[in-house]
Amino acid sequence: MSITKHLPHSQYGFTLIELMLALVINMVVLFALITVFSSNSSYYASATNANTLDQQLEMAMELMVNDIRRAGYWGLASSNLTLSTNNNPFMVTGTTDVNITNNNCILFTYDYNSSGSLPAISSSSDDDRYGYRLNGTTLQTRPSGASFSCDAAANAWENVTNTSLVNITNLNFALTTTTVPVGAASNTMSIRSITISMTGQLVGNANVTKTLTEHVRIRNDKYVP
Repeated sequence: MSITKHLPHSQYGFTLIELMLALVINMVVLFALITVFSSNSSYYASATNANTLDQQLEMAMELMVNDIRRAGYWGLASSNLTLSTNNNPFMVTGTTDVNITNNNCILFTYDYNSSGSLPAISSSSDDDRYGYRLNGTTLQTRPSGASFSCDAAANAWENVTNTSLVNITNLNFALTTTTVPVGAASNTMSIRSITISMTGQLVGNANVTKTLTEHVRIRNDKYVP
């Protein structure tokens, strides 16, 4: 007499259709995970790129703002308080006063160490002459000893922005002067401010771009007798 053993249904294993269905489901889940990972990676890369650009531009802007607002400072300014004259060597029109060329280069001077006098141009120490300009797609600053001219050679001035990270596509300086009478009718005080606008884009990804604008009040007003 033969005996037939009936196994529980759970022990039969998976059919081919069930295996194929499970495989399809696993592939769908895997594809969804890959898509999410790729999207997150792209987002983090974009965020990192934007952060890099922000840091470069904000650092450069802060440097210019802090420097330009000191233009015209003279350690011996108090010596002119009772005189109808302006002997400030850091405010001589056309030579040491604030001067903007082509809207993208600014030159100025100030008494860095409060010595009271403007030293000769020298690379051995701070010569109290400063400048910022756009050279191609790079923001540059004038180092001590370099030509005090917006037309100085490219290698005579120092790069502020990292050329491997950021391209500066626009730099604009605009001087605003408000003149008010002081004392006698012919005497005036020039209250000055500089508006700086700078646009940069990430090297290798022109879609990552940003523009910063700052208004700088020059702290040292210019007395014109």
